[in-house]
Amino acid sequence: MIGVVISFFIQSKTGRFLAAFLLAVAVIASVYALGQGHALIKDRAKDLEASLEAEQERKSDDAALQRLSDYRLCLEYFSARSLSEREECEALRRVHAE
Repeated sequence: MIGVVISFFIQSKTGRFLAAFLLAVAVIASVYALGQGHALIKDRAKDLEASLEAEQERKSDDAALQRLSDYRLCLEYFSARSLSEREECEALRRVHAE
């Protein structure tokens, strides 16, 4: 059976054309698949780079917050939320003064 198929591809003009067409389709599909894989790798690298940058920003923010006193941290918290709860922050200032 396989011999008949190979014989068809080798001996007939239509078989050779069909074999060339199938080979071209296989090459195009392979190039497309490689291109898709490369695009996925590039997208993944961009995602990882963005994650790394976000992590570095969080670390610097955390370090800045660690250096703040409780009173300043309280003021930062309420000012970021547009609330005016300074009285509660003043209580923290008095605790440290004692």
